[in-house]
Amino acid sequence: MSEEDLFGRILKVKNLKENCFKYLEDGSKDLLTHKILFAIADLSSEKMGPVKLSEIAKIATGENDKSKQDLIRLTLEKSLLKCGLVEKLKYAANDVRYILTAYRFQKIKEIDSFRGESSEPIGEIFELPKLNWPIPDEFYLLLAKKTGCEKTLKKINSDFDDEKIPRGKYESLISDYTKNLNQIQSKLDSKYSGLEELVVG
Repeated sequence: MSEEDLFGRILKVKNLKENCFKYLEDGSKDLLTHKILFAIADLSSEKMGPVKLSEIAKIATGENDKSKQDLIRLTLEKSLLKCGLVEKLKYAANDVRYILTAYRFQKIKEIDSFRGESSEPIGEIFELPKLNWPIPDEFYLLLAKKTGCEKTLKKINSDFDDEKIPRGKYESLISDYTKNLNQIQSKLDSKYSGLEELVVG
């Protein structure tokens, strides 16, 4: 699975009917469905891709024997796959993996009227914890470099204002760090477009 596909899942807000949204809520924390969801989120952020049933079973139940895997499979089929919270990917006859369809969700209420079916959002968008998002280290490295450049530029400006740096040196430093900052920002915008606002915002 490509990084672009993974980012698409992070950027997307998935609408869920109330009967499906309940699997995300705090009241469901002790339920197997909730444990499966968070096991998939944990594992896929660690592996940067879809995960196997045995891995999910190990995290969600503490065991990964056949009976536990069957229980997880059944729970996935009956609820999480049906609701569209999880996607099942078949790589080969004996290689099936699972991944979340999104990491941010909106509870909706369906409305039937003479104009046909429509829906309206209920409450705020629910986000899985950001530490469960499949974001590569490179993204965080770029963010750290960006922050470093911004702080350095601020310091250079204040040092120049306090007459600690001569004009020639100041202009050269400003030019170098601004160029670096622009390159970092350009990479963030092209490769991780939309992600920075979500993670930092």
